[in-house]
Amino acid sequence: MRVRALVQPLLALLLFSAPVHAQGLKIPRAQDRPPGPALSAEEAIKRMTVPEGFTVEIVASEPQLMNPVAMCIDEKGRFWVTESFEYPRREPGVGKDRIKVLEDTDQDGKVDKVTIFAEGLNIPSGINVGHGGVWVCNAPDLLFLEDTDGDLKADKTSVLLTGWGRDDTHELPNSLTWGPDGWLYGLNGVFNYSHVKYGKDNPNLAKNPDHPGWPLTCALWRINPHTKEFDIFAEGTSNPWGIAINDEGEFFLSACVIDHLWHITQSGYYIRQGGPYPPHTWPIGSIVEHKHQKAAYCGITWFDSDAYPEEYRKVFYMGNIHGGCINADITEPHGSTYKGKPHPGFPAKPGAWDGEGITAAKTGDEKSPKLADLLTANDAWFMPVVQKTGPDGCLYILDWYDRYHCYQDANADPAGIEREKGRLYRLRYKETPRAPKFDLAKETDEQLIERLGSPNVYFRETAQRVLQERGGPKLVQKLNQLLKSQNAPLQQRRHAAFVAVGANANMHHATEDVKQHEDAAIDCWRVRNFFSIAADQKIMPKSFEQELPHFLERAATGELQKGTEGDHPRFLLNSAIGISQLGYHPFQYAIWLGNIELQPDDALISQVAWQNVHPLLEDHTDDFLMVLEKGKFLRHASIARLMPRFAARILARKQFKADEIAKLLTLLVEQENDDCREAARSLLDAIAASSQTGGFDAPKRESLTAALAPTFAAISAAGENHALYVPATQLSATWGDAKAIAAVEKMLAETKDEAHKLGCLRALIGGAAPSALPTAEKLLDSSPVQTQEQVLSLLGRMNAPQIAPAVLSRYAKFDPGLQPKALELLTTRVEWSTPLLAAINDKSLSKDALNLNQLRRMASFKDEAFAKQFKAIYGTIREGRNPDREHVINQTRDFLKGTPGDAERGIAVYKKVCAQCHKMYGEGAEVGPDITLSGRNNWDQLLSNVLDPSLVIGGSYQARILQTADGRVLTGLPVEETEQRVVLKVQGGKLETIPRDQIEVYKVSEISMMPEQL
Repeated sequence: MRVRALVQPLLALLLFSAPVHAQGLKIPRAQDRPPGPALSAEEAIKRMTVPEGFTVEIVASEPQLMNPVAMCIDEKGRFWVTESFEYPRREPGVGKDRIKVLEDTDQDGKVDKVTIFAEGLNIPSGINVGHGGVWVCNAPDLLFLEDTDGDLKADKTSVLLTGWGRDDTHELPNSLTWGPDGWLYGLNGVFNYSHVKYGKDNPNLAKNPDHPGWPLTCALWRINPHTKEFDIFAEGTSNPWGIAINDEGEFFLSACVIDHLWHITQSGYYIRQGGPYPPHTWPIGSIVEHKHQKAAYCGITWFDSDAYPEEYRKVFYMGNIHGGCINADITEPHGSTYKGKPHPGFPAKPGAWDGEGITAAKTGDEKSPKLADLLTANDAWFMPVVQKTGPDGCLYILDWYDRYHCYQDANADPAGIEREKGRLYRLRYKETPRAPKFDLAKETDEQLIERLGSPNVYFRETAQRVLQERGGPKLVQKLNQLLKSQNAPLQQRRHAAFVAVGANANMHHATEDVKQHEDAAIDCWRVRNFFSIAADQKIMPKSFEQELPHFLERAATGELQKGTEGDHPRFLLNSAIGISQLGYHPFQYAIWLGNIELQPDDALISQVAWQNVHPLLEDHTDDFLMVLEKGKFLRHASIARLMPRFAARILARKQFKADEIAKLLTLLVEQENDDCREAARSLLDAIAASSQTGGFDAPKRESLTAALAPTFAAISAAGENHALYVPATQLSATWGDAKAIAAVEKMLAETKDEAHKLGCLRALIGGAAPSALPTAEKLLDSSPVQTQEQVLSLLGRMNAPQIAPAVLSRYAKFDPGLQPKALELLTTRVEWSTPLLAAINDKSLSKDALNLNQLRRMASFKDEAFAKQFKAIYGTIREGRNPDREHVINQTRDFLKGTPGDAERGIAVYKKVCAQCHKMYGEGAEVGPDITLSGRNNWDQLLSNVLDPSLVIGGSYQARILQTADGRVLTGLPVEETEQRVVLKVQGGKLETIPRDQIEVYKVSEISMMPEQL
């Protein structure tokens, strides 16, 4: 009976979400059916669907290659591959993994020589060669391996970086890629918490032994091969695995779970799959609006080679593991960034595998179908982890080849991982010739410079890297001549510019005779190089001092826009990034605001500018206000619209200065345009919100009241017709002003606008007005559900015992979707939970109405009388994961087998229960992951996710449990954690902001926020 009672409410939801599979089938996550037996490499390529004119060839397979994880191609065309037999081992230390060098010595297209370069590794997840050695990600370290005697065996190991985490060994540091600037770039995943520091063999450790290091999760990072300096280039996304660089030298990533394609720019912070953002972050989105198949991506490359027809060139090819294919996207410029679109499709090859067998060739006038993907494996074992362009111009695909695509499956059944298979494929167009023998390291500078214009991106990028390693004044002179040549091909000059930057050449002077802005890519790298040199030589602040007044005058008179009409948006973006590398000067504010003024509709410029500006506001708000005023920037709508963000940041400063807040409000009021008026309203609302959540103590409030007094007096004199009358009055009411409270009560009685009502209630609660609770009760009785939900949220800020009976007396009449929010409110304070327990005790409310999180919260209250009453009803609440969950899942599976479900009831259950924290098809609250595409096509996985949510928890989904000084207990996922405050996203999706000085107890839960007994 217990099993029946547990699963009946879930039955319809589960059947609504996924088809029932026969009991006992082993279907790995994100797969639709049992994967079947492994295929030989020869059988696997027969099943593959590719476009007309293409064939798939086996370059290497087991036993030459087993469990391959990462790959690169050196200057001789040799393949360097890492193999991992330790995956998914979490413990660091010596392992059984290794690096192999694969060679095709007779140029027949197949590997015939295999050399083991290094052994004893432990999940080596990234590899590249260059600068005299081999760079390997082997968490917790980044290693530099050298072959000092030429026998193709590593005999010297240096630890350059350390501190990479192993919490999630499917999100380890990966994808080592040489950037256009000569730095080596890599990635790390969102759930792999790391604190990177200089390793024992890094020369920077001796220079700065007390360096605090770099805490990071999901990030694009880099290391300078010359100086061994480390840098975080950008942060965000999810579990990125694969870096692509296009012909303009711009970075792109593929990522799992969330959107699949991202344009990454230096100092940007991008949307995370989970986990808290740094304070005041304005996260940048992806460049795609479309999706392909199931969202598990691994590897990406920007392909450009004359071995393929034109429609296959300048395309991003991405490994889609769950989709079992290679997706194809194209991009087009969009301001300072790009827009990604699916490739329009490829001509289908007659006689291809369709999943069941070989299709018949198309005949007559029938139009051949289009293939959306470059390659489809039609084999559930296919795991494309790396894609690279080879020396022959073909696309090479490294295939891990395993039934288990997901980390959860590998952890649950390590013995079931296939550890003896692996393939390297070539996608060949017609009779593309094999690459002849070559060694770029032995070629002259002139030969390599010629290769910078090769139609094959492999030769362009590899020649670029070799030249950057050489450097020297003679090479720089040759590059200068090429850059000044208008007759040289554009692509060759671009790569010459990249070489110059990577070789630490003064590229600014090298290109000063070239017409600026003839090519955005060259100009962008010119300005990056210019600021890099300026930072090294510390020469810019003096010129800033002279230029700032002239710049502000041009901005104020409108001459700024006229003088820079030809600037490409990406040039402006890179100038904003470059200037951030210099020591602080107010001119930086002017440049950032000027760039936003010049590109008012370019969101990326605004977001990157913000990411660089906001840290400076902590100590230099006065300079910002000076620049804002003298440059008359607020007359531009694009800048005025950003002021609420600036206002919130200024309010959050550690050194509170009321006069600067008042100055900002004055500047906004003086503009008398709609955008500035709206910004002024937002500033006053932000002050009110901070006051209502305890962000202002009495001294701060008093100083701010005095500083704002002249503006408030003018507003009061103008009366209700003043644009700021309402927010100013509500703020005064929040501060307890009796006349303002009366005015707010009058507003509330007269308005019919729901948002206005809530604003008034918020002010009354903040000002501790006697009318606050009666007003809330009235709104609970007469408002739409959306307003009622907000009222319940606001009541959480009050510490009044009357709230519990007020809510409980209305509970039965609440909309079913509102009832969980009412219970969430009542279980945050012991004073409210006591009458709630009484209602449960007298059977007027079911004891099963509360979920396990709420029960755990109530069990934490430090009240002996309450604890006794609670234990009498619920007994002892288990804190950890129920060890019997597998048994519950099996019983549930047995019960559901053959039992009919009701889809309409399933939707109702979903909306009442799951939608409090999850979105599906755009509906619900965004607390936990979006489950539209996550795990609902696999019956076993669905049961596990619903009934055993604590089996596998990403670190970013570990709830925080805190208790405030006034006895409130909250549970939620962290959005922000700083010295000043904690922001939690709680059930229902609302944000709760709690000042640090009001938190008495704060802990991280070891179990999922999703309750087991849901």
